[in-house]
Amino acid sequence: MPGETYANLVDYKRLDPVKLAAMEIFTTTLMLPERMRIRVMPVGESGIAFEFLDYDFSIGFNVEGLGTKNLIADSMYQTLSSMGHSTPEDVYYSIGRDTAAMSVNDLCSCGADPIAYGDFLTAGSSDWFEDEKRNNALLSGYKIAADLGGFSIPCGETPALPGVVDPKTLVLEGASLGLIKPKERLSYGQKVRAGDVIYGLPSGGIAANGISKSRKIAAKLSDGYFTLLPSGRELGRALLDPTPIIARPVIEMFDEADLHYASPITGHGWAKVARPRVRPFRYVIETLPEVPEVLQFLVEHGASHGFDVSDKENYSVWNMGTVAALIAPPNSEAKMREIAARHGMELQVLGHVEEGEQEVYLAPKDLTLAV
Repeated sequence: MPGETYANLVDYKRLDPVKLAAMEIFTTTLMLPERMRIRVMPVGESGIAFEFLDYDFSIGFNVEGLGTKNLIADSMYQTLSSMGHSTPEDVYYSIGRDTAAMSVNDLCSCGADPIAYGDFLTAGSSDWFEDEKRNNALLSGYKIAADLGGFSIPCGETPALPGVVDPKTLVLEGASLGLIKPKERLSYGQKVRAGDVIYGLPSGGIAANGISKSRKIAAKLSDGYFTLLPSGRELGRALLDPTPIIARPVIEMFDEADLHYASPITGHGWAKVARPRVRPFRYVIETLPEVPEVLQFLVEHGASHGFDVSDKENYSVWNMGTVAALIAPPNSEAKMREIAARHGMELQVLGHVEEGEQEVYLAPKDLTLAV
């Protein structure tokens, strides 16, 4: 009998049609900025671009939310506070950073160098903001993201929506803006070719996708987020490890190497490798990265608590060791490896692109992910 899947919690078969319907309904609005000689570029990518027809640049734009990762911090904060922990707010340092990462990582994947990010911290009650140390920990994470990504945070909003949002938590989301200059840096899969290599950047942990399922597994454990991993780390702390900010290495790869495409591994997991849709290709993964300890732990304990942790499920939900897939010709590897090292990251060599149906094939698992 199959175990509980991520789709029982977050069903993209219901969510994605709403996005597609929105795109269809809003299609005619895309022509409206043309009165100012601004053209809206490809829709359906991680970021949208606005081409300024009279100038040699375009502007990239993205809107994205964190998801439910802050609920882990909320739970640990409450427990640590009740235990008299001296700094319970320290669990929030990665939360603002991850919220910004969700938007700027998507933004830079279309070739836009992040300029600015606007944060939106929606509370169920203004009482949430009474703890100044917690506020500062949360906001410090945004500052770390900005320093790593090279963008400003000039504005934000803190609305309170009692009756709509749970008073014990926040809904975290935001929008980012970036510069595409020259215009040719715009990337939506148009340069991908058969024979290209699929590279990757390591995630280091769970990042911020598949968190709802991770929380459900943690809830089944007697010590919850304070369960110890084999390394001795607490599960909750490992789940809160920050998502890498990939803006700088990715933009440098666009500018200094011949990067053809970049796709963060977020919702839909490794199926995101095949996101370019200009023409169909088969994306063959020949080498899978080492799975981070926290994800190995979730797989092991998820299985014993009635969750589906098959390879198909895991690689469709979690990043499994890669935060972003990068597609480029073989002769770009040396420069890309140099750029990754410049930012303290190791370039992964994962597979190749070939002619065929639009799909991702994980050869080590003999598993095909439809897209």
